[in-house]
Amino acid sequence: MDTVLTPQQLAHFETFGFLLLPKAFSTDEMAAFTRAAEELWEQDSTTEANEEVRLGYFVERNPVLSQLVTDDRIYPVVAELMGPEFIWVGSEGNVSNRSVVKWHPDRKYYREGEGHWIDFRQVKVMMYLEPLTRETGCLRVIPGSHRMPFHKQLAQQEVDPDSMPFGVAGQDIPCAALETEPGDVILFNHCIWHGSFGGGADRRYIALKFAAKPSAEYQLISLQLYTPKIFQPHEAFLNSDDDRVRGLVQNLKHYADGRLA
Repeated sequence: MDTVLTPQQLAHFETFGFLLLPKAFSTDEMAAFTRAAEELWEQDSTTEANEEVRLGYFVERNPVLSQLVTDDRIYPVVAELMGPEFIWVGSEGNVSNRSVVKWHPDRKYYREGEGHWIDFRQVKVMMYLEPLTRETGCLRVIPGSHRMPFHKQLAQQEVDPDSMPFGVAGQDIPCAALETEPGDVILFNHCIWHGSFGGGADRRYIALKFAAKPSAEYQLISLQLYTPKIFQPHEAFLNSDDDRVRGLVQNLKHYADGRLA
């Protein structure tokens, strides 16, 4: 496999748990992705009613968006971060009007008995459709919080954020504010603590989610716990003619039966 990331980028992801790839996609490409995403949101009756809308099976339902999964600016990067064998976890299209998204990890491995699960690598790829700064609610991450013991030490911030367990309000916890323009790509370890503060209306993003090929029973349990429909991939992906897509979903039915492929 050809190398697409520099040694410095790989070290950055391993150490800090995230990576920002600026200007990965052009303005015209982002306009097409935005139109496709808007069509899906418009078809959903809850988009206008809710403070936050998170649609699953998002890119799978649109051929323009589904190209992102196998695009050479995303797939080889994920492959380099994950290793040669990894699986499709799913996608989402998110519209948020919340001014604050409190600190949280997507995988809460600080819970009793789950600490060793943190070594099971899962990666999220995000593309925001509008420019975002620290003042308008850009994604913030706490570097290194995808690793133990730091991951667990931050748990009190989610359990009882008003108590200010570290002596500062949530938005003042030391972090990296990932200011982005449309076309930028963010990748982060699912275990990293992240949030958003000071956001305005209609912060929209597309997310793609991947995981290492499971090799132990606890990894199957983790996938089912945090992504209940993971072993029910969308029909469009199951019937895809694309080799990369087929490779991502071909073993999911085996995992649903509790078998390690």
